[in-house]
Formats: sequence, structure tokens, C-alpha cells
Amino acid sequence: MVNYFLSAVASLALFLASTEVAFADVSECAGCHASEVREWSGSQHAVAMAPATPDTVEGNFSNGRFADSDIQANFRREGEGYVIRLSEGGNSREWPVRYTFGVYPLQQYLVDVGHGRLQAFNIAWDTRAESEGGQRWFRLDESDQNHPGDAMHWTGVYQNWNNQCADCHSTGLKRNYDAESDSYDTHWQQISVGCAACHENAEEHAHAALDGKSLAPGVELAAMGAWLVSQGARPPMHEGPDSSPNQVPSCGRCHSLRTSLTDQGGGQVHDQFSLTRLDEPFYYSDGRIREEVFVLGSFEQSKMFEAGVVCSDCHNPHTGNLKAQGNAVCTQCHSAADFDTPEHHRHGRGSEGAQCVNCHMPESTFMKIDARREHSFMVPRPDISNASSSPDVCLGCHTDKNRDWSITEVDGWFPELYEQETWYHVQQRPSSGMVEYLQNPDEPALRRATLLEQQGQWLAQEQPSLVANLSASDQVVMRESAFRILRHGSAEHARRVGEAGLIDSSLAVRIAAFESLTWLGVELDSAPWEKVRGEYEHFLEMQSDLPSGLVLKARYLLARDFVYKAERTLEKALNKDPGYAPGTILLTDILRSGGRNLEAIDAINRTLEQTPDEASLIHLRGLINLKLKDYSKALEDLERATALAPDQWLFGYRYAVALFQLQQQDEARKVTGALLERFPENPQLQALMKHL
Repeated sequence: MVNYFLSAVASLALFLASTEVAFADVSECAGCHASEVREWSGSQHAVAMAPATPDTVEGNFSNGRFADSDIQANFRREGEGYVIRLSEGGNSREWPVRYTFGVYPLQQYLVDVGHGRLQAFNIAWDTRAESEGGQRWFRLDESDQNHPGDAMHWTGVYQNWNNQCADCHSTGLKRNYDAESDSYDTHWQQISVGCAACHENAEEHAHAALDGKSLAPGVELAAMGAWLVSQGARPPMHEGPDSSPNQVPSCGRCHSLRTSLTDQGGGQVHDQFSLTRLDEPFYYSDGRIREEVFVLGSFEQSKMFEAGVVCSDCHNPHTGNLKAQGNAVCTQCHSAADFDTPEHHRHGRGSEGAQCVNCHMPESTFMKIDARREHSFMVPRPDISNASSSPDVCLGCHTDKNRDWSITEVDGWFPELYEQETWYHVQQRPSSGMVEYLQNPDEPALRRATLLEQQGQWLAQEQPSLVANLSASDQVVMRESAFRILRHGSAEHARRVGEAGLIDSSLAVRIAAFESLTWLGVELDSAPWEKVRGEYEHFLEMQSDLPSGLVLKARYLLARDFVYKAERTLEKALNKDPGYAPGTILLTDILRSGGRNLEAIDAINRTLEQTPDEASLIHLRGLINLKLKDYSKALEDLERATALAPDQWLFGYRYAVALFQLQQQDEARKVTGALLERFPENPQLQALMKHL
């Protein structure tokens, strides 16, 4: 087997050669923590990133070659270095490889394109064994998909190491983005994921130890107590002191899809990082993973997370490996006599179907060959998978069957299962049922926060006292979402409630409160307001290397009446990604407010050249055409937007209203009736039908 891992000594040499910042190096840690360093040195964390050397490069650079209809890449050694020669779009260029990135099951290579930017090359090396299909160059995107100048091209903004990858593959990283010059001066404490990535005070801790003093290496991360194995109907029970509440959000800052709120080289999710909510397209509507969202969003939905399970209950934190093999990981807590039996899993002993993970942690494959397991530990529900169009767990193995078969099969085994409410059902509840769910502290906080934001507009307007109560929740993710939806309500209510958010212990909450108040035109004369203003403006500058960050910056400028600056900022965003719909939507708001409707349509059309099926833009163009009295084009756009986004009831509602206003009452009634079948409790649709 190929040895993918460096020794601790080799890793240390690489770290020392690659940093200008002082840190607690591996040799200092190994003096007292030899076993932990030894375990870490064989982990993927130890080689998450490294200078390109013969010890670290796994790919075939002995005149290796990749070619398709789009590009031709040649890989070779040149002295002590590694070079990629790329022919694409009629042009050829050579790129020296600066760093390796990752190690298994694939390794990417980083090249310097100038202005401090490192980009992840889109041809990767498959490090798996040849018998598994590995030991080859392969393309991460599709041929004829991304071209030079596109945002998703390997030289584009979304394949940039500095803003997309760096802070999880290195330790103590600061991106140091300069918006004025659109360049980076990125530095790290350690090139890879070392001790200080998790133990943030490792340097001070090591120096104190050398002086014979005692100092904690950072926040407590340990798993404490023990889990008692379940017995019959009694679930596993935790005995002894609770495990550290810091462990999961510390691991989660890299094992999640989140937004970084400060450039400080560390922190935790729900504080310095804001976790992405469970919305489409990132997740299916049943909570299953859809896009590359990693682990934390799934785990925080689970009963295990609610019970107090932490990452190191299953994983060795230094090797990253599981603490046991196969079902033995699960039977640490769940009685094998009850669960590792054919009566429970309905498959033959020792079969693939008898493995707990294959039903409760199904795999999704990303980067073409990297299979990753979900961590929500959901019970398979073929009926809900069918309703939400998520992958059917049963059909992952039974490829010769269909959804009807799996629904019937599971119903025969566990008929009571289909009576149980799921997250998918919760999102279909009537308004009173949603309020009840939001108030239930026994439900997963991340799901409640997601629902709170999904229903934010009517909650802020119709249930302001509920929003105020939730803004005082003991769950940070709930407070953040509550302060975030204040922007949909009245300025007076936001002013009254929002001040508490400005002094919250969590940066994520403070930023949410400040942003909502600002968007509503509220400005306070207080020390907390000025402090958070500084934090927010730092966040905007740090994020302004991305189109999404520039859109936020434009909103902030608009709130302060800097309309011209906001328009120029949005033009920058759309230069970085011409297909970025939120940038175009906000730009059209500015243009329309100035009576520049034809310019707004031109802006929409330019973006639709990149993303032709973007329903929100087609819908918006339809509304503008209505205003311009170009009714045939307006109805065509509104109809198409409704078809492209059937879950957006408002698109259909506006289409029906337009039909009614244009004396097409029968068609309006037909559209509204179809909408009511999907949204039977919607009061606006009900009211419209009464008038038709």
C-alpha cells in the first residue's frame, strides 16, 4: 500500500520551512505528548497541505498526461520542482506547482496566479490503489463546462484557495485580503493542520510548561464521562460529567459549510463562524445532504447530538480514524443484542445491509471519487425520500428496484414508522404548528433556526413577541436566526429587541443584530453599536473577495444612502461572477428605483446568459415587463418562473394575479387552484381564489 503520510519529523521540517510566524512546533508538543503527536503524524490532518516535494507529491509527474476534448495537461519534474503545462482555449502556459493539497482519495495541486492568489488546479491525482480505479489523473469538473473567465473555472473566484479552502487546511491562517488592490497577503502559523488548529493556545501552553508553569492549551475539548449501553426500550445513557460543549463547534468550524465572520485564524461555529442552514439547494427538504456541506449540519439534526454525543466518542481526535471497526462503533452505545440482529436490520448477518452505516449514514460522493457519510443518523424513510426527491437509502444497494418497492417493503417491516412526523412534515405544517415547533426546546435547534428563517417574513410581522422570545434563547443558532429575521419587521420593534443582540457573547449573533438594524435604517448612539459596527465592517472587507460579500457590502452602502458606491460595488460582484443572481437582483432594485427599467432588463439578460434557468431573475423580468406594459413578455416570464420554481408560491401567486388583471380569469383560476393543492393553508392564495 502506498504510504500517504509523513513522519512527525518530516512534517515538522516542512512546517518550519514554510512559515514566518512563531508557533508551538511539533517537537515542543512531542516532549510531553509523544503518543498524540505520533498518532497525528499518520493522519490526513498532518498532510492537509504541504510544499510540493518528492516526499509529498503523489501524482505522476514523470511525463504524466491528461487530455479531453477541452484541455491537455502535461505533468513533469523540472529540477527540484513540479510543473504543469496546460493547453486550453487555444493558449498554452506552464504553471509551477507550489503546494500539494490533500492526500486521499485524491490529491490536488496549488499554483500561484499572482496577487497572492493560489488556485486549485482542476486535474487531480487519484491516490487510491490501481485495483480500485486509482493511480490516474482525472478531471474534477466536466469537459466543456468551465472556460477561462468563468467564475467556476479553476482560475476563477470559486476555485481560489485563499477564500475557499485555506483556513481549514492550515493552522492559524489569516487571509489578509486587500479590497482596494483585490489581492492577498495570506499567512499561516503552520502550513497544515497541526496541534494549534484545535488547541489554540498551544504555543503559550508549551512555553509555560518549559517554565514549569501550568496553562491550559485552549478551551476544554475533552469527551468526559461514559456512555451506558442501551437496554431494550431504554436508550443509551451518559454517566459522569458532561463532555465539553466546545468540541463539536471546534471540529465543526472545518467540517461544515459555514461563513467566516472574522480573519483571526481560529474560532468556533456559532461564534466566529455562521453555520449554513438546512435550506435547498444545499440540503434536500427532508434534511438529507445534497451539496458539499460536510458534516456538522447533519450532525446537529441528530438525536445523538441532542443527547450530548461528541465527535471523539466515535473518532480518535488525533488519527481521525474510527475508534472501532464496523458495527462495533455503534454498539459502543446501542445494544448489539437489540440492533445488530436480522430482526432489526432485516438483512443477513455479515452482509452489507447488516452494516448500521449503510442504512443510517448513507454515502454521497463528492469530487467524483470522495465518498462521505451523512451524520444525521436518520431512520430510512422511503416515503419521505420519494416526497422530497432525496436519494432512497434502500435503492443505494437494491439498484434493480424502484421507490414503490422500497416504500412497500419498509411499510411491511415497520408499519408504525410511517406514522411518525419528520423534518419534511414539519415544514408543511400550518402556521400554528410551526409556531409550536419553534417553541419546543426538545427539537433540534438547527432545524428550528432553519424554520425560523424560512418563515421569517410572516413571523417578524405577525408574531413579533415570539421572535423577541426566541432572540433570548440559550441556543446561539436560534438567537442568530431570530435577530436575522428582525429585518422583516418594523424598525421600532427591531430597535427595542435588537440592542440585546449587540452585546451577545457570540460574534455571529452580534453581526446578525447589527445587520438587521442597519437594513431597517436604525442607528444607535452607543458604545456597543460602535464596537459591532467595527466588527461588521471588518467582516464585509474580509468577505469582499467574493460576490456574496460584495452584495452584502452594497446593501450596507445602500442603508447609508451611498447609492452610487453601492451600484459600483455590485458591478464588481458581477465582474467576479456574471451569473450571480443576488447581485443582479439588488442592482435592478437600484436601477428600477431610478426609473431605469430597460437597464434593469439588460442586467437581468446578461446574467441569464450565464444561468438561463434562474427562476428568480425570470420572475423579476416578468414584473418589470408588466410595469412597462409589455404584457405578452410579462406573462411568458411569470409562467416560466412558476414552472421552474414550483415551491415558490409567491411566483405562482403573482402570475395568477397578472392573469386576472389582464382579464384571463379562467387561466388565473386554474393556476390558483394548482397552487392551493400544494399550499392549501396559504391565506393569500385562499383570498385570491375567492375573488376569481
